Formats: sequence, C-alpha cells, structure tokens
Amino acid sequence: MKKLILPLLALFLLLVACSEDNTESQDEEETVTPVEVEGITQGDLTIEKKFYGRSMPETTSPVIPPTAGEVEVLEVKKGDQVEEGDLLATIQSAEGMGKIDVEASADGEITTLNAQEGGMVSTSDPLATIVDLDDLLIEVTVTAEDLPLFTDNEEADIHIPSLDKTITAQMGYAASVPNDTGLYPVELKIENEDNDIKPGMAAVVRLPEDIVENALLIPTAALVENGGETFIYVVQDDQVSEIPVTVLESQSDMTAIEAEVAEGDSVVVKGQLTLTDGGQVSIEKEEQ
Repeated sequence: MKKLILPLLALFLLLVACSEDNTESQDEEETVTPVEVEGITQGDLTIEKKFYGRSMPETTSPVIPPTAGEVEVLEVKKGDQVEEGDLLATIQSAEGMGKIDVEASADGEITTLNAQEGGMVSTSDPLATIVDLDDLLIEVTVTAEDLPLFTDNEEADIHIPSLDKTITAQMGYAASVPNDTGLYPVELKIENEDNDIKPGMAAVVRLPEDIVENALLIPTAALVENGGETFIYVVQDDQVSEIPVTVLESQSDMTAIEAEVAEGDSVVVKGQLTLTDGGQVSIEKEEQ
C-alpha cells in the first residue's frame, strides 16, 4: 500500500508545481501593459488667453427717401444683395417733384425693408437698411489688465465655433475708458470673403499671453497626478520609469516641464493610469 501511495504523492506534487508555474507565467503575461507613446520635444510654448464676443456689421447704411410719396415700383426684397447705385424703388413724390428713383447707398444685403408698392414713405424713416457682410467686426469687452494684450498686438486668431472656422483679425478700436460694466470695449476687423459669418455669431478671440522659451515639451495627456505629485512614464526597452516633473506652463494639448528627461525620449500618452515604476509595456502606437 505504501508503495502505491508514494508514487501518487509524487505525481500530485508534480501537478501542483506545474499548475503554479502556469499561474506565474500567466501573471507575468498579464503585467505587460499596452501603451501609446510620443516623443518629448524641446522648444517654445505659447500660452494663449481666450476672450468671447460676437460678430457685428462694420457698416450699416440706412436708405432715406429724398422725398415723401407713394411707392410706385419696388425693385428689391429683404435679403437681396445690392451694389451702391442699384435702383431700389421709384416714388411718386407728394411734394410735386414727379417720379424719384431711390438708389442703394452702399454695397451689401437688404436686411430691413419698410416699403411696399402702393404704400407711403417719408423722409424721416429709412425705406431700407443695407448691411455690408464683406467686412465684419468682432466685439469683446475686457478688463483693464487684459487691455494691453489688444493694444500691443496687431492681429489675433478668431475662431467661430458654429462654423468650426478660424481666421485672422486685425486690431481695430480699443476704448480708453470703460463702459457702464467697468469693462473696455474692443473691436477687431475680419474679412468675410465667403459671407458665411453672420452678424451675431459667437466668436472666440485667442491672443498670446506668455511664452515659455526653450523648454521640454510633452503632450498634456502624458501627465499623471497622484498624491499631490505630478509625474510621467518614460519608456526604454519596453520598461517604464516613473519620472517626477515640474509643470512650467500647460495648455490643453502641450505642457512645458522641468524633469530628468531628454528631447527624443518616449513618454506614455495612453495607458499610463495602470502603470507602476519598472512595469513592462508593449507599444501599440509608434512615435510620430
């Protein structure tokens, strides 16, 4: 009986050992974390400040009839594009001046029309209003502290969220005295070549507020914060090192740092939240 028990016990121990080896092997495989990386660069980081405003016409031209009278012929309707000198209406003068033509006073779009054929017009109210949509203003109000950002720059980037469009604006009028809210009105001029920007659309003005020169730059997504500390994971030979960093300035996409790293090092930008110092990784996306 003892002769039978000893071989069975040996077989049992062998099976347990093999099972433990398989478990350890699986654990080792499970510790390899897939990550995406990008390279650390060196350069200048421009810190932008955003201001919010709206577009508005730069030029609005009311068309005042030269005489009061009855509208015999109306040549336009609201929304029509006209050029300066185009015929808008013919009026039979009530002042004995005969038939008088009313012409467009500027290029643009007819945005209001206060006349109809057979109706009466006067010299005190506009027959129509023409708005120039080729050149628009972006109007914002800023604090006294931010006013120098507009007076010290000649142009700014303007983003129109509803169109997902960014264009360059020229600095225009900047008030030297505040309005009733204590803020300073500022106007920027834009060319609306496609006429797709309409008056009243929201606009975001972006201006450089500060520049961090010759700094190490990483994608902001690489930053990890834990226990009041900020660090990144740098990859070398499929192993990561946890590197503490000091953030100098940060934007939504890029961050300037001080750290014991070098330009060209590979930093983890995705998958880092489950990593630990010395962990094994597999790079799913090569550096761009």
